[in-house]
Amino acid sequence: NGASGGTVGIANAYIADVTNAVEKPTYISYLQACNSVGIIIGPALGGSLAHFGFAVPCYVSAALSGLNLIVAMLFLTEPRSHRELAANLAHAAPEEGAVEGTTGAGVHDNAARAAGNTQLAARASSVDTGLDYIPCSAGLLFAAGFLFMLGFASFESVTGYYLLDELFKGKYANPTQASGQFYGLLFTLAGIGMLLTALFVYKPMLGCIGEFPTVAVGGVLRFLGFIFMSFAKTPVTFAAACICQVVGGNLISPTTSSLLTTICSKKIYGRALGYQQSFQSVARIFAPTIFGYLYDQFDHRLTFWINAGTTVIAVPLILMVPRPRSNMDVEEVEENIERMERQKSVPGVPPSLDGANHGTLRRQLSGVGQDAPGSGQTQSLQRVVEAQDSQSQSSA
Repeated sequence: NGASGGTVGIANAYIADVTNAVEKPTYISYLQACNSVGIIIGPALGGSLAHFGFAVPCYVSAALSGLNLIVAMLFLTEPRSHRELAANLAHAAPEEGAVEGTTGAGVHDNAARAAGNTQLAARASSVDTGLDYIPCSAGLLFAAGFLFMLGFASFESVTGYYLLDELFKGKYANPTQASGQFYGLLFTLAGIGMLLTALFVYKPMLGCIGEFPTVAVGGVLRFLGFIFMSFAKTPVTFAAACICQVVGGNLISPTTSSLLTTICSKKIYGRALGYQQSFQSVARIFAPTIFGYLYDQFDHRLTFWINAGTTVIAVPLILMVPRPRSNMDVEEVEENIERMERQKSVPGVPPSLDGANHGTLRRQLSGVGQDAPGSGQTQSLQRVVEAQDSQSQSSA
């Protein structure tokens, strides 16, 4: 982690680039499932290697990081969307000397046509919003991510002491060893819960009830998990409550990352997810100090109550994020066609409509006046051909 931990945001941004809007949250959850496998295997592997000396797990970890780098350099290619965007913008820009010998008006038409293509390419590169900066609504997701990570970091910091003081002390011959072993087992169980949620729960639930209801269900599970953890009387009930809150968190986390890339342009996926990770890192910094102090000075269960309360705050923040429209309305279709009609085709630039009034094209793009999906499209295309034939005969 530390300085090298920024790759998490880049990995999420890459997945957002190479998947569509339907696939994106599912594959982000799969990425978290891979992290869960590491949480399950890592402690056992590290403990086994530690028998050969403390340095051995460190060397193995460094070797795995190096292997990861080599695999990424050899097999991880630039997302297709980035290559296509660069090609579109280069094609839209007027080549030097392309309008040599034309009049001043021709040069103006060329520049106007290129500017129009650039605007359309920018809209196409950000279908959901058309924005190349992080919108204000992303702040709601950053705040929610901060609150969720605050809960997870406090869980890491306080749970070990809570298990020893409340559930193991006075009940075992060596409570420190027993609580430590159970704490390790707890993380293994949490990793299994995260893995099963990502593989078998998140996608079906997302398909049945949608993103925001899934977030709401996750919030309820997370809230109840923290509450039940504070009232658990045995290690078994504490573990069950812990798995409940972990599952709830993993129903929320992929949706927040997916939603952030939905309201931001493709050009700034990495920056937006990097900001999100930065807010979560701030939570990791302050959580041990804040909750360690609260644990020493107040009721030991206060940490769990606070995290249940932050869940109540964070989930509505996510639900308040406005979803961009997925389809263009009739007015936007009209605006695009009128812009193309006002432009003239020039060398080196894709052809425009050359001032022609294409009513059929308007009907096709806007969906107004169309018949059944099969026959209506054929009739529309036939009307275009007939209109072109009639124009040719009249000009002849």
